[in-house]
Amino acid sequence: MQVIQYVTSFIEEEKLELDAVLGTSLVDAYAKCGFLDEATDIFERMKGKDIKAWTAMISGHGIHGHPTDAVKLFNRMENEGFKPNEVTFLAVLSACSHGGLVIEGMEIFKSMIRKYGISPQVEHYGSLVDLLGRAGMLHEAHKLIKSLPIKGDATAWRTLLSACRVYGDVKLGECVKDVLSSIYTEHPTDSLLISGTYVAAGRISDLIRMQEMKQTNAAIVEREGGNMLKEAGVSIVEIDNHG
Repeated sequence: MQVIQYVTSFIEEEKLELDAVLGTSLVDAYAKCGFLDEATDIFERMKGKDIKAWTAMISGHGIHGHPTDAVKLFNRMENEGFKPNEVTFLAVLSACSHGGLVIEGMEIFKSMIRKYGISPQVEHYGSLVDLLGRAGMLHEAHKLIKSLPIKGDATAWRTLLSACRVYGDVKLGECVKDVLSSIYTEHPTDSLLISGTYVAAGRISDLIRMQEMKQTNAAIVEREGGNMLKEAGVSIVEIDNHG
């Protein structure tokens, strides 16, 4: 923080212009260090703001848990004639997700496609799934994932599984876990999340039974795998033509 303040003081002493490049760097630095008011002050004093500057300030509001301010700034940006890019949409969708602004987030997501013609990437869909999951709309999130045109990414599924853990939805959690196990590379996070789902639902006995079954299956696989890889050795020594 002292370094940033030193740089700011130097800029003021030298009367350097806060252009888009310099101003955006300071906005981003102040916001990430926890000084949103200072970031906002720099942003408002900037000359020749570009889309990167707007995105940095929107992201700053999202990081500090001010989703409504992030959406307001996004709308102001549009009204002033700036066109958001993929990163801008990701920043505002993330802010909506953490703030539970479902309606606002869905409308912004739709405008990205319909108004600006931007094709959503995995990260955008992930933010949308996270938005629905945090709001408890688990089955809507599940329906969205199954309809995604982008395949081959497990992030959205793990995001949904995390939401299942929060709300204790064991049935959907088991379904998601099966998808992750059958299609994607197994990850320790998956087991932790489904275990947490059982705990959240108060089904400790089912969790214990699942763990015991997993240990049993692992022991069987290890034993059978050992037999397949190694055959018993046989030695014969002949003495006077007798085996």
